[in-house]
Amino acid sequence: MSENHGGHFPPQQQWHQHQQWPQQQGWPQHPPKKKGLSTKVKVLLLVAALVVVGGGLGLIFVMKAAAGPEKQAKALTEGDCVVLTGSGKEADAVKTPCDSPQTPYAVSLTGVDKGDWNCKEGFYQYSVPRPVRGDGVALCLAINAKVGLCFDDIETKTPPPLKDCGSARLRISEVFPKMSMVNSPCAEGTAEVISYASYGTSNFKSATICFVKP
Repeated sequence: MSENHGGHFPPQQQWHQHQQWPQQQGWPQHPPKKKGLSTKVKVLLLVAALVVVGGGLGLIFVMKAAAGPEKQAKALTEGDCVVLTGSGKEADAVKTPCDSPQTPYAVSLTGVDKGDWNCKEGFYQYSVPRPVRGDGVALCLAINAKVGLCFDDIETKTPPPLKDCGSARLRISEVFPKMSMVNSPCAEGTAEVISYASYGTSNFKSATICFVKP
C-alpha cells in the first residue's frame, strides 16, 4: 500500500507595502534647509562693513576738522567777563574771572550776528564769526569795572585794547556799583567817566567807572 504523502506547497509570499501618506494641511512641514554663507563670504562682508563704517567716521572727522573747534562765545551770557582771542575767522571771546587784571570787558548783551546790528551808544560792538553756520555771535561789551585796568581810547565803537599802565593814557581809579547821570561820584581830578545801567533781569550790573591819567 502506497503511502500518500501530502503535497509540499510553496511558502506563502509576504508583501511589504510602503504606503506614502499625503501631507495634510496643519501638519508640520519641513522645508529644505538653506545653504548658509561660506566663511569666506562672511569675512568679505565683514570687511566691507568695516570699510563703510570707517569711511563714515572719517567723513565726520574731516567735516568737524574743517569746521574748526566750537566758538566759546556762543555760551556767553550777560554779565560774563571776557577776553578777546584770535582775529578774523579765528576770533573768539572767552569767559574769564571778572577780578582778573587781564580781563578788560564785560558782556552787556548777546545775540546773533546776521549782518545788520548795532549796540547802544557807549557800548563796544564785537562779532565772533561762525563760518559753517553762516552767521556770528553778536556781543555788546562794556569796560570791566576793575580798578587798575588801563586803556588809551575808550570813546570808540570797537573794544579798546588793554594797555600797559606805564604807557597808557587812562587808568581806572574808582568804581561805584550804580549808574550816575547827573552828579558824578568820582573824585576831583578824574579825566573820564563811564556810567552803565543794568536793565530787566540781566546779570549785567550797573556801574560808574572813573578814569585818571596815570
